[in-house]
Amino acid sequence: MRFSLLSLAWAFQATATILENGQERLNPYPGQAEEVSVDDSWKSYGADASEISYKGRWDSSYTSWWSVPGVKFGFTGDKLAVSFGDNTSKDVLVAYRIGGLDWEFSNVTANSAYQFVKPGSSALNETEYTDDKTFELRVQIDGVSVASDARLVKAAEFNRTVEIIGDSLASGQYATYEGLASWGFNFAAGLGNAEYTITAYPGICLVDKQCYGGDARGMTYQWSRASDVGDRANAAFGDEPEAWNFTAHRAADLVIINLGTNDARTVNNIPSDDYYQSYVKMVENVHGVWPDAQIVLMSLWGNFVKSGSTWMQKTIYESEVQKVYQHFEKDGYVHYFDTKGILQHNDISPGGHPTDFGHLKIASHLMQWTKIKLGWEFGATGPEVQHDTTYWNNQDSYKRSVFSGPFI
Repeated sequence: MRFSLLSLAWAFQATATILENGQERLNPYPGQAEEVSVDDSWKSYGADASEISYKGRWDSSYTSWWSVPGVKFGFTGDKLAVSFGDNTSKDVLVAYRIGGLDWEFSNVTANSAYQFVKPGSSALNETEYTDDKTFELRVQIDGVSVASDARLVKAAEFNRTVEIIGDSLASGQYATYEGLASWGFNFAAGLGNAEYTITAYPGICLVDKQCYGGDARGMTYQWSRASDVGDRANAAFGDEPEAWNFTAHRAADLVIINLGTNDARTVNNIPSDDYYQSYVKMVENVHGVWPDAQIVLMSLWGNFVKSGSTWMQKTIYESEVQKVYQHFEKDGYVHYFDTKGILQHNDISPGGHPTDFGHLKIASHLMQWTKIKLGWEFGATGPEVQHDTTYWNNQDSYKRSVFSGPFI
């Protein structure tokens, strides 16, 4: 059986509240794991165990960065614990699951071990002790422990890889479950038959050292680094972040780029030509690393403004992104995905980010585009992708009918 564990983009506290249609969700983070002491009844594996597959971006000390990085591995037995290293944020919220079952959530902290699977867990129903089970989780780890007579198993990988490059919109900032509710995750995981990395972080610009007073590193630089641009990374690396070793990891088959929203912010207001030139450089960087990858440039949906008795979409850098596409169009590996008309004004939260439903709309349209344009068939034929959406009209009598005549 497979086990999956992922770290959400932000450190939630256990007392955080999730609202659904204005009502407090009664159990927002089901699955809280118990802290345990790993003794001789456990068999332990270090973070460098070959059976552990690392998803997303991790540095050489096995610390995770960017959006929803994680680990995935198989295991036998009926119990499993994960130890977290000293770079783990206090009370960070992680998501985990066995196989393709529903995601569960737990707050964890540094230098501690938590038991995510125990004898009698419902996730073990219909499995045998000796079966290979898969566990998936996404966060910085120190090691993994199973029952003393059990073992870890290398989980099989999909034969295609997707890379999402973006900012807070792709990383799911302010969505219900942050990265796990983002369009980036819903798209990549929704394909169902692809490995994926979401190299996205809130606030990052495309251009380098021109935003926020001129000191902020942009994606044209940071994409080649293991770490993101957050405070935790700055504390760990300062001005010399660790380089990302592209040759040590699988090449991407499909790259989706959605960048420019922060460049256009009033505080930055990056000129049109600077944005265009940086975007061309970004595409060249990606193609230089992965010459066989298909690269998709997403238009920026911007925001919506009131106009008379309706709303109008106000896009960002629309002509510039189209110009970048036209620059590479003849080469055949760059594509343009137009997001105009997918979202409406009520799909954007007051903070300027998509709602959960907005994220799903973007992901769904992009999935269909990928299937039609690139021939990628969908493979998520059962495992959960978007978590905890059953509160939408999940009662067969939620709306009372006033029709009393015969149906024809």
